Amino acid sequence: MYEIVTLRDRIRVDPKNAGGDYGSAVENIIRKDYIGKIVEDRSLLVGLVDVESVGEGMIIPGDASIYYDTVFKMLAFMPTLHETIKGTISAISEVGAAVNIGPIDGLVHISQTMNDFVDFSKNALVGRKTRASVKPGESVLASVIALSTKGIMKVGLTMRSPGLGSLSAKKKEPRRATRERKHGA
Repeated sequence: MYEIVTLRDRIRVDPKNAGGDYGSAVENIIRKDYIGKIVEDRSLLVGLVDVESVGEGMIIPGDASIYYDTVFKMLAFMPTLHETIKGTISAISEVGAAVNIGPIDGLVHISQTMNDFVDFSKNALVGRKTRASVKPGESVLASVIALSTKGIMKVGLTMRSPGLGSLSAKKKEPRRATRERKHGA
């Protein structure tokens, strides 16, 4: 789900930042320009880990800025299809549930919340037969079933498979009693 990626780029430092510490200026520009950016159509950059090297500054005629060839490491959020993730329900609507899975919210369509017909009722999704419910603030396990990285990252989730769904409901489920057989002599 998370990976450290190494990137190389030519970082442009404005003249107003050139008089101070260029290393700090380069770090601030990387944080501002890269955090929240999608790279290689699969990774959402969420934090700067380290600036490995900053080359000598280069001035381009007609531009007062200084350009530094820079190598840096970023923390990237990279969900994969069929990956099981833990999250928290952040919102409920007629469409389904928004699940916070770290830096973004994934969507569990109402049809994917449980193996039952589901109704939206007072900020909860409730199963018609089972009366099981999903509410904001609950911790859940979900599986990634769809990914889109066109412009912004969107993640589609399901909680219908066995073992997925609300973690609080799993704690309440009664355990099946097991019989011990005694072998007589």
